[in-house]
Amino acid sequence: MWVDNKFPAIKKILKNEKGSLLDLGCRDQILKKFLNQNINYTGVDITQNKGASNVIMDLNSDFRFEKNSFDYIAAVDVIEHIDKPLKVINECLNISKKMVIINLPNVAYYEFRLKFALKGDLGKQYHFSGKKEDDKHCWFTNYHNINLFFKKNFSEYKIIPVFKTRNKLKILYFLEKFFYKLFPNLFCWSLIIILKPSLNN
Repeated sequence: MWVDNKFPAIKKILKNEKGSLLDLGCRDQILKKFLNQNINYTGVDITQNKGASNVIMDLNSDFRFEKNSFDYIAAVDVIEHIDKPLKVINECLNISKKMVIINLPNVAYYEFRLKFALKGDLGKQYHFSGKKEDDKHCWFTNYHNINLFFKKNFSEYKIIPVFKTRNKLKILYFLEKFFYKLFPNLFCWSLIIILKPSLNN
């Protein structure tokens, strides 16, 4: 099975860490498979997912945990689905003792641009159905506006680029890493943002 490169990247960040981790929007709990045995995992999602035991919670209306109740919070491809992202991120910082790890997609990535130019479609997260329960993005996130958002709202943060590996020739992966330095908005597939509560509370 192909695995999104953001999961190995998060594994590297947490390689030598220990403690408890809350995985927001956990779905089938892929992240859990990449965590070391010293991390105690709890998954959260809006529904009970098949084959995964998780806490049921709507992050838009019912995000509730006590202050400092987890060492780490992971929000992988979740914040772009939230009505009030700043409120949820601040709540993550309130809940976390050590680190908040967020992954956001870069919709300005060149493959997305080509898909839209040729097919007029950015994927199911941007379709127009009018159904509230659909899995949809509330925000159009790209490299530039992600940086602006975190610069405006947080005193300290770190951004790590993630490069697409799925259906890629290896040479394309290395070319994208090179061109990212010149054109980050075009050649970065997604971004991992790291926040630490002590720096932002």
